[in-house]
Amino acid sequence: MKIAWVTPFSSRSAIARVSAAATQILSERGHAVTIVRSERDASDPAPTLPTRCAVSWWRELSARELDAQSDAIVLNIGDHYLLHAGVLAYIDAAPCLGIFHDFYLYNFFHQWVALNGLGEAVHRREVRLTYGESALAVADRAWRSEAAVHEIIEALPMTEWLARRCGAALAHSRFYVDRLAKSCPGPISVAPLFFDGRRIASPTRGNGDEVVITTIGILNPNKCCDAIIAAIAASPALKERCRYRLVGMISPSERARLSALCKQVGLSRVDFLGEVDDETLTAELERADILSCLRKPILEGASASAIEGMKSGRPIIVADAGFYSDLPDDLVFKVPSSVEVQALAEVLERLVSSEALRREASAKAKEWATKTFSAEAYATAVESLIAQFIEVKPLLALGERVGRDLAALGISEDDPVIGRLAETMQDLFGVSR
Repeated sequence: MKIAWVTPFSSRSAIARVSAAATQILSERGHAVTIVRSERDASDPAPTLPTRCAVSWWRELSARELDAQSDAIVLNIGDHYLLHAGVLAYIDAAPCLGIFHDFYLYNFFHQWVALNGLGEAVHRREVRLTYGESALAVADRAWRSEAAVHEIIEALPMTEWLARRCGAALAHSRFYVDRLAKSCPGPISVAPLFFDGRRIASPTRGNGDEVVITTIGILNPNKCCDAIIAAIAASPALKERCRYRLVGMISPSERARLSALCKQVGLSRVDFLGEVDDETLTAELERADILSCLRKPILEGASASAIEGMKSGRPIIVADAGFYSDLPDDLVFKVPSSVEVQALAEVLERLVSSEALRREASAKAKEWATKTFSAEAYATAVESLIAQFIEVKPLLALGERVGRDLAALGISEDDPVIGRLAETMQDLFGVSR
C-alpha cells in the first residue's frame, strides 16, 4: 500500500514518536510510506526524528497531489492546532483515515478559529453544524473563555467536528469510540497506543528511604498536582516520608498557585523542576518510587506517560475514568474520577508503607504493558484499518456525491430516503458500514 502519514515530526512531540515507530514497521512490511509534517510553522527549532521514509511538509503537497500518489491518507489528530494544522489541508479535500490521539479537540478547534482570524460567527456556525442549537450557550461562553472544561467536554468536545469529515477512524481507548462511530461514515477500530518510552532502571531504594512521588508532563491544572499536595499534607505518615517532584513545563500562574498551596498546608518537600531535557527526565523517572498519572477531566485518548510509567516498573496512580478505566484494576492504583483528597491519601499510604506492594504490582504492570502497548500490535491494527478504509473509499466517494445532490434538492438529513439509499449502497459494495 502507498500510505501518506500526516503527523507532527518534531522530537518534542509524543505523537511524532509514535508515528516514527509505526511508519518504520509499516515500511519494513513493504508499504511505501511518505511522512507529511503537519506543524503549522516549519521553523520549529526542535530536531526532526530520524526516519528512512520520505518526509515533506504539508504546505508543499496539495490534497490533489497527495491523494493521487497515495492509496490512503492517514491523519494523526491531536488537540494542538500548531502541531496538527496540516490535517485541515486534507481532511475535506480527499477521503482520509483519522487517528484520534485525543478525545477532546476543542483547543484545536478554538486555535484554528482564533489564529486564522475567523471570528465568533465561524465558531458558532461550526458548533451548530456539529451539535445543534443546544450547544450554542456553552459555545458562546467558551469563546469568551468563561466556560469550564467539564462543560465543554459535555457539550462540544469537537471530536465529531473532525470525525464526521474522516472516511475511517482509529481510537486509542473504548470510552470515545461511540462518538467516532456515530459521526464517521466509514470503519472504526480501537488499538492500544504504542509508546516505547525510555529505558528506565529498576527501583533500588529500600523501605527506610524517602519516598519520591513524581508527576511528569505539561503541568496544567488537570494534572491534579494540587490534589497530591493536599493528600500528602493531610496524612502525617505521608508528610514525614514523601517528597513530591513536578517535572515539566509549568506556567508562572500555575507554579504560583501550587506554591501558595504548599505554603498554606505547610509542605516544604515539593520540587518544581520545570521543563527538562531527555537525560534529566530519564533520571527523574529512575528516582521516582510512585508516578502520578492523574487527570481531571480526561482529555486524551490514551496516556503516553501512564504507558511509560507502567513500562518503567513504577506503580502509577490514575483516576478511574476514560482511558485509565481500561487499565486492569490489579495493575494500577485507581482513585474515583472525582480525585478526592481522602481517597488519594489512602492509596498513597498503602503504596508508601509497603515497598513489596510497589514492586510486585509494578512488575506485573510492566509485563502486561510491554505486551499490550507494543509497536508491532499497533502497526498491525493500523494496517488492518487502512486496508478496510481502502476497500470502502469508492462507497464513501459515492455517498459524498449523492449527499451533495440530495442537499441541492433540499432533502434534509432526517428524510427516510437517506437511510434507504445508504442501505442500497452498502449492499452494492458488500460492506457493513
